[in-house]
Amino acid sequence: MFKTVKNISRIGEVINILIKYSFEDVIQNSSLRQFISAKKQVSFQYAANEFLDKYNRWERIRMVIEEMGVTAIKLAQYLSNRPDILPEPLINEFEKLQANVPPFSSITAKAIIEKETGKKIKDLFLYFDNHTIGSASIGQVHRVRLMSGEDAVVKIQRPQAAAKVKTDLRLLREFVKLTENYFQNFGILNPREIVDVFEELMLKELDYTTEAKSILKFRKIYDKYPTFKIPKPYPEYSTSKVLVLEFISGCKITNIEQLKKWGLSNKRIAERGIKMYLMQIFQYGLFHADPHPGNILIYPNEDIALIDFGMVGRLTKKQKFQLADLFFALTSQDAKAMATSIRRLSVKSEIDNFSAFENDLQELIDDFIVLDIGEIDMKELVIRLQKIFFKYKLQMPGAIFLMFRALSILDGVGKKLSPKFNPLKYIKPYTYKIIKEQYSPNNIKSELQFTFAQFSSLFYSSPVDLKYIIEKIRAGELQTNISIVGFDAFLKKIDIFGNKLVLSIIITALIIGASLVVIAHPATMPTLLSIPLFSIIGIAIASVLIIWLLIYSLRNK
Repeated sequence: MFKTVKNISRIGEVINILIKYSFEDVIQNSSLRQFISAKKQVSFQYAANEFLDKYNRWERIRMVIEEMGVTAIKLAQYLSNRPDILPEPLINEFEKLQANVPPFSSITAKAIIEKETGKKIKDLFLYFDNHTIGSASIGQVHRVRLMSGEDAVVKIQRPQAAAKVKTDLRLLREFVKLTENYFQNFGILNPREIVDVFEELMLKELDYTTEAKSILKFRKIYDKYPTFKIPKPYPEYSTSKVLVLEFISGCKITNIEQLKKWGLSNKRIAERGIKMYLMQIFQYGLFHADPHPGNILIYPNEDIALIDFGMVGRLTKKQKFQLADLFFALTSQDAKAMATSIRRLSVKSEIDNFSAFENDLQELIDDFIVLDIGEIDMKELVIRLQKIFFKYKLQMPGAIFLMFRALSILDGVGKKLSPKFNPLKYIKPYTYKIIKEQYSPNNIKSELQFTFAQFSSLFYSSPVDLKYIIEKIRAGELQTNISIVGFDAFLKKIDIFGNKLVLSIIITALIIGASLVVIAHPATMPTLLSIPLFSIIGIAIASVLIIWLLIYSLRNK
């Protein structure tokens, strides 16, 4: 409970925020009600609320998140990429959230750098710009010049950011425990799992060494592609709270005026940008997951640079093959193959009506594939596809939604550069390439080797495992635990029924026995009021058992 949380007053703040935006039902229908007096709970139904009439439920949820602070906003932003978890109206509201956090002072920034590196600013940099060039909820960025004369940027984590986020995560975990049943009633079946995944993402974001490692991986990939630029990290200056990177110059990819001044082709820039991302997704399975215009820079010579690697997606080899099958089925207008690919791609799928699922996909295909190139909206296509995931409760890997999000953003960027831009046109050749790789002799050989290795392992370990089981059986130490959901309740019902049946048989036997004794009436048998004593005792016991049976039946309805 919240007694285990150091900042116990925070729950009071959360409850007040919920009441402010008329979410008394969340308190009443969850364990949060234990923190509210009975008198105040009764007063809920009489309370007037200015927000209730002005805003719908989804808007009020967004307002609650905004008031709860940075960590809650980041959670909502993460969930805005998960339409398999949340309904569309709530996702639309969460997409409006922005963590507007003012920069902290350059004096504080310098003090953090010096504490983290153990060196003075004058010994680290020839120049330090006191003005920030970017500020976010976790950190901010300053221009610097290294002692070697190289221009760089330094990303500094906010003071106490890690402590605040960890406290909020702890509170969030406790809050979910208290409100889990409420969320489940609204179709959010795994709130604790959601918090677990979000916590992992946040802790990675708090450790700048994770971002540095991602950058090094991308630089290794793009080492053979000189026209694509990735900033160089400087590990000797960097820690978990300070990250120094090469300064990347250039203009935003959507700065059409500057591109025109440089004499660059908008259409060609859009094509090169999407090809770069598709190569990341399908060829390497490691992709930059936040391709908004500010993170894609263009050089005068048409080179493209990527910055900010705080959000990175990773796909397994198997997921790449399944994605290729999915897009190939989409462009081939094969709803059945598309349905099969989606089911294989999902972590968990329990589709009750596969025909209806296939029909929904066919309708999606009919609505989009027949359109002209300039009319296809990748974002709308992705939204429609994600609605189908939500409808059929398909649990997809998080990387898949990051990939869909990236493609949606790139579609918007591409259309701003070239109105007839269509990502599907560029995806199709990659699907052919991946499918060819999937069924190539080398991959088939690799799969067969893996399968053979699995069977070999099973073959070699089976005799040892079998011997162990036999030894346990001989020693009488083998135990089997079987758990069947709902079976305990079923056993209880059988037990109740059995008890009733036994009592009924005993009562019937006593009544029949007593009746037979009355009819036979042996002369030697003692009597009471001319009735055999055994008959009276039998009827009395039967009467007591009948009353007991009635009470037992009423208690165990």
